[in-house]
Amino acid sequence: MKFVTFSGPPSSGKTSVILKVIECLKNEESKFGVIKFDCLTTYDDLLYKKAGIEVMVGLSGNLCPDHFYISNIDNCIRNGVKKGLELLISESAGLCNRCSPHIKDILAVCVIDSLSGVNTPKKIGPMLKYADIIVITKVDIVSQAEREVFTFMVKEANNKAKIIYVNGLTGQGAYELSLNIKKAKSIENLEGEKLRFTMPSALCSYCLGETIIGEDFQTGNTKKINFDEIKSSRNNQAKYSFNRNTQDLKAEDTTINSISILGGHDKSGNKENIELTINVGEVICIVGPTGSGKSRLLEDIECMANGDTPTGRVVKVCGDNLKDNKLVAQLSQNMNFVMDVSVEEFIVMHAQSRNVLELENITSKIIKFANELAGEKFSRDTPITSLSGGQSRALMIADTAFLSVSPIVLIDEIENAGVDRGRALELLVKEGKIVFVSTHDPILALLGDKRIVIKNGAINKVVKTSPKERDNLKIMKLIDNKMLELRNALRGGKLIDWDMEEYFHGRN
Repeated sequence: MKFVTFSGPPSSGKTSVILKVIECLKNEESKFGVIKFDCLTTYDDLLYKKAGIEVMVGLSGNLCPDHFYISNIDNCIRNGVKKGLELLISESAGLCNRCSPHIKDILAVCVIDSLSGVNTPKKIGPMLKYADIIVITKVDIVSQAEREVFTFMVKEANNKAKIIYVNGLTGQGAYELSLNIKKAKSIENLEGEKLRFTMPSALCSYCLGETIIGEDFQTGNTKKINFDEIKSSRNNQAKYSFNRNTQDLKAEDTTINSISILGGHDKSGNKENIELTINVGEVICIVGPTGSGKSRLLEDIECMANGDTPTGRVVKVCGDNLKDNKLVAQLSQNMNFVMDVSVEEFIVMHAQSRNVLELENITSKIIKFANELAGEKFSRDTPITSLSGGQSRALMIADTAFLSVSPIVLIDEIENAGVDRGRALELLVKEGKIVFVSTHDPILALLGDKRIVIKNGAINKVVKTSPKERDNLKIMKLIDNKMLELRNALRGGKLIDWDMEEYFHGRN
């Protein structure tokens, strides 16, 4: 029987990830089991039972959950073998960050979510530091830039582990994780095996049931704070452990020649008869009704789908040094930030995570162009969490244009951001990248070289922008400029009480 340990902070998404992985592995004859360890109670066993998974539950009560885990796990293995399970996964809450359930020569997975804070990877301890695979969840909720900074901090804590992004709702990334689970070691018991890291030293009087506070009641293994030895982030040179003087070498630039999309199927299961190749320098717009599947196509490209997404599409890239850098830069509809840092600090952190030199120069350039795109300017000292939706999108557009070496750029509905979308697109495409734009805006749609029409979750047709459409685009831009003037007038507190017919149809 194969055995894998899953651990991670509470509410990081461990159960959802495990369910999606087993869904990828399962067939009619397979038999999988999960042993869920927790302290007081759990409801996750109901989810496992509903999915047809053999489940066992161990509640530690007033005992340390990780000590309880290691005292019982061998019996759990033997029980799983007795039941004829092909795979047993242990899930532990990791409530004590000093503990670690990882066992030598047993595949160890740590699940951590991207909303937990940039310093969390270093706080978790051996549970993350000694893991073979680190799964990062909830990455769809934050911007790609913040995701990259968080990933960089994970690598700082454990540079040997394989990092996989998994969406616990859609299952994206679960297939890749399942391939690694298949390689897990088969065992019959854990007799004589060793932990990868020692448990905390014990015991003190409070471990044994003492409740009264005071030195007379503190016996056994105790430890006192030395108030003369201050250990605080306030004394660190950099708030988030980055050194501005770091001079890392750049990775060799990634170059691509083309990207190909091989059809999968639509929402009804019908075959998607498409084989589309896009060359470098092209701008491809994606159009279709709300809910038709535009964002899903972008997600397939972002994860380089290999038939492992809900659409069944395959995305292939032709180029050089494809493994040296991240291939895709994405501007999604989610521009949320959770880091408690300023705009300047965030850009510096993102730049260092990409091994970019000349930090002051690149920071100034990004802020300058972001303010040119945004309606309301912001400073480098502005807290990143206080940026408006338009300011956040403007910052990420400039960040992607000047900081990203990714040769493919994905943009999801830029027209909703309150920024100069034409200028934004011009800024992004000038570096000879392949750009995909999901849009409802007719002007943006005609700015592209081609447009992909999505219907019922599949590519229905590909339309090349015609010369006549280019001519009409000029007229549409004139009308759009008029609308921009109206927006600026409203923002400036002016009354819109003039002759609209003359304004739109009169001589310019």
